Amino acid sequence: MTKSQQTPQTFFFETLGNEVRWQIIHLLQNKDYKATAIAKELKYEQSLISHHLSRLKKCRFVTVQTNGKERIYKLNKTTILPLLKLADKDINDYSCKCCVKNEMTIYG
Repeated sequence: MTKSQQTPQTFFFETLGNEVRWQIIHLLQNKDYKATAIAKELKYEQSLISHHLSRLKKCRFVTVQTNGKERIYKLNKTTILPLLKLADKDINDYSCKCCVKNEMTIYG
C-alpha cells in the first residue's frame, strides 16, 4: 500500500507512533508553546519540530493560534488528551512490563 492509499486509521496511529511527536504531545499536555520553545525544551532543531507540528496539525492533534507573527500550539484537549491519558495508563500498567525501555525488543 502506498502512502496515498493509506487509511486514516493507519495515518492516525503512525502519527502517534513517532517518538518526537509523542514528546511534543506530552509537552503540550500542560502548557501551550511556540515552536521555538518546543524545540528548546525538547532539544531538537526547530525545523524538525515544525515538520512534526505540521503532521500533528494535519491529524488535528494540535491546533495553532496565530497572533501576528507568533504561532502558539495547543493540544486538542477534547479528543487527544483523553486518548493520551488512556495510552499512558496502559503503557504504565501493562506495556512497560513486556519491553525494555528505549528499545523495541518485546519479551513475552
